Amino acid sequence: MKCPKCNEEIIDGIKFCTKCGANIEEEKKRIADEEAKKQEEAEKKRKAAEDKKRLEEIRKQEQLKKEQEIKEAEKQAAIRQAKEEGIELEIIDEAPKIEKDSTDNTSDFKIKKQEDVKSKSEKKKKQKVKIKKNIFQRILNKIIFMIIVAALIIGGVYYCYTQEMLPEFAQKEVEEFESKLKNVIQLYKEVKDEEKDSSEQSKVNKEENWSVDPTIEATDIKDLTKEVSVIIKNDKAGIIENNTGKIVVEPTYTQILYTEYYDLDKSENEKQTGIVVQEDDKFFKVDKEYQKQEEVRTIAKKDEGTYFYEHHRDNIYYNSADQKCTKIKEDSTKTGLKVCTDIELVTTDGIAATSINMPENFSIDFSKSKITTKGYFDLATGKLKINCDYDEAYEFSEGYAVIEKEIKSQYSTSEVYDTEGNEISTLSKQTLSGIIDENGKEVVEAKYEEIRSVHNRKAFAMKNGKWGILEIK
Repeated sequence: MKCPKCNEEIIDGIKFCTKCGANIEEEKKRIADEEAKKQEEAEKKRKAAEDKKRLEEIRKQEQLKKEQEIKEAEKQAAIRQAKEEGIELEIIDEAPKIEKDSTDNTSDFKIKKQEDVKSKSEKKKKQKVKIKKNIFQRILNKIIFMIIVAALIIGGVYYCYTQEMLPEFAQKEVEEFESKLKNVIQLYKEVKDEEKDSSEQSKVNKEENWSVDPTIEATDIKDLTKEVSVIIKNDKAGIIENNTGKIVVEPTYTQILYTEYYDLDKSENEKQTGIVVQEDDKFFKVDKEYQKQEEVRTIAKKDEGTYFYEHHRDNIYYNSADQKCTKIKEDSTKTGLKVCTDIELVTTDGIAATSINMPENFSIDFSKSKITTKGYFDLATGKLKINCDYDEAYEFSEGYAVIEKEIKSQYSTSEVYDTEGNEISTLSKQTLSGIIDENGKEVVEAKYEEIRSVHNRKAFAMKNGKWGILEIK
């Protein structure tokens, strides 16, 4: 046995070398570890070499694929060019064995004029695509010839028809054909006119900021909640979404209300507020999906009073439901705008608003008081905020209010004459709706037949007898 370190002959089983004093076992272990480390490093080098070789192969394959794609693209481009120019394309299956410059990028296919085509024996491995320009000319000539012949035949038949030279049965057939042709032409004209009107209307609708075009057919649409409204069709009520115009409950009910109610087995003190539908003479509450639930008893809300603007003294008066009238005073705890009506006020005691002294409380003599237009006053100040310039005004909703103006236009009619026999010009009146903001600015022009309250900057509006949804930009 030899020492692993100094290679000196030693006795078997001895732990330390007598010459160098090395620990035999540790030296063996060290040598074994070094050998294992060398093998590990060799294995890593081998794997790295294999990975490098594999990577090179992948790169070569990718390069080859790219070259094939480029060649295919060039080939397709050449085919298209050949078709456009009416020349013959020869696709060569094998690359020609000729010497080329290293910078020569010529592809493996070429285009030749038909006069340069080689003999058939030299083209055994070639696929040819031939395009002849005169083919198209021949087809076109045939089509033109057929059109001319057909025109001559039709013209001849029509001439004979106008001169009544055709047999009776043929004359009748042509008459029927002419009638049908006129109907088709008229129908085509109507369709085109309708498409033109629709296109123009669509352009107008876009300019008017319709989020849902005015195509909804309904007798009326009434405010209900922020999310939905009541739609009336054929004297029946349903529910329609305010944002989308989608009908979520078909119009089948007598009426639909947002009111106070209480269950049949509960007292009036346990009343709730929500949507109630009426079916015949019975009332039912609805769930979140607007489905009918158990029967309930309803409580109609009490009539609220009205506000009047007396312009002589710039005062606002509140007239309660029981006809008691009092002056509105400044109250900083209140906010918002309320509708008020301009009035030439006269009390039941005969006192006019122009008098020096007005009583604190009184009743209005409506037979002598003149009520005119409407505006809005500020609850906090008790003073007029938006002038009474409107023929009708509705309460504010989310910072916007619907107003109505009476538009007068002059027209003449042949049915009305004065004593001298002259035509009388008459004024036609039409009330149109618009929307204002809290500063009195008209954000939607008053040109619509009807408008409902604003919710989420949208409002139902009627135009040309149909409802849509306007969006306030």
